[in-house]
Amino acid sequence: MSQASVSVQPGPPQPARPRRTALFVVPVVVLLLLAIPGGAFAYAENQLSAGQRLQASGDFAGALNAYATVESVAGNPVSRVLLADTANKAEAAAAETHVSWGNQLQQQGKFADAEPQFDAAVSSGIADWQTRGNEALAALYLAWGDSLLAQKKFDLAIDKYRGVAGFDTPGRLRQDTTAHLATAFAAYATSYVADKDWPNAVTWFKDLVKNYPESPEAKLALAGQLPDALYSGALAYVQLSRYQQARDAMTDVMTTYPHSSAAPKAAAAMAAPQPLTGMLETPDHQGVPNRLIRISTRWRIIRPGIYADYGTIYQTTTDRGGNFSLKVPPGKAYLVTWWDPARGTFVTTFVSDTVPVNQVTIDPLQPEHATVTTA
Repeated sequence: MSQASVSVQPGPPQPARPRRTALFVVPVVVLLLLAIPGGAFAYAENQLSAGQRLQASGDFAGALNAYATVESVAGNPVSRVLLADTANKAEAAAAETHVSWGNQLQQQGKFADAEPQFDAAVSSGIADWQTRGNEALAALYLAWGDSLLAQKKFDLAIDKYRGVAGFDTPGRLRQDTTAHLATAFAAYATSYVADKDWPNAVTWFKDLVKNYPESPEAKLALAGQLPDALYSGALAYVQLSRYQQARDAMTDVMTTYPHSSAAPKAAAAMAAPQPLTGMLETPDHQGVPNRLIRISTRWRIIRPGIYADYGTIYQTTTDRGGNFSLKVPPGKAYLVTWWDPARGTFVTTFVSDTVPVNQVTIDPLQPEHATVTTA
């Protein structure tokens, strides 16, 4: 006998049994969130302490490496939220280490190596250490200049001294820097005196007096070094036949430094008789021997070819080739005449009523040559 089928209606769905592992998800995440910062803090603090020990022992490179590690761990945007204090301590310690290292290198005379250490302190962004870094750079440049000056590298020393002002914004080293610059200028000028390079010596002495007039070096230069260099330079110009430059230098000595010991020497040199050489010749350029020659400072024309000369008169006689020489004080112009036995008088070749052909100008410090034609 068959049985009737019974339909079974499904009941409401039953919730799935939770897995045991799900019970531990939230606690583990919390532990990780707490453990990571805690570990980072401990590691960063450990490296900070290590850096401080290395810094104290003078291992500046090692200290900077340790501080860099701290900054990479504690100073990144994620960790810095919780470890900002540690990161700030590392940054300040690194700036301090750069300054300490720079000071050590400076004391060792390693100025070029010290400079980037101080630069790093300035670049730290920490106001106090930026100030200290600039102060250290100013002192470095002053000491660097002294070292270069001792090596007689005058131009490089002056560059370093001038660089002090770029870091010494409060002006604490301005007076010292000015004094050192004056010393460098004077030493540079004196080095050119030793080399007998008078133009450069004069240039540096004049720059010294112009830029640092109150310095002892400038006063010493004015008292003698500068006018002496000018005078010596003028004598050197004479030897080089650069007579106008020689006269300019002598004039500068006499007018600008009249109370110097060089001034009377310059005046004497400018007034000293100068050599006058010449030749008395015929129109076909044959020398006229044994003929009396004289020159005068003043004259008047009697008639063409005939002059009445007066004032101061100098004379000599031609040699067998018609050559003559004598020394004549500097003057505006001289008339050169010769004795003509045929006419029984001194004559000269006539050009015009106002300009005799045998007229020569004798300049200070400069010899002259005259060619006199008998026609």
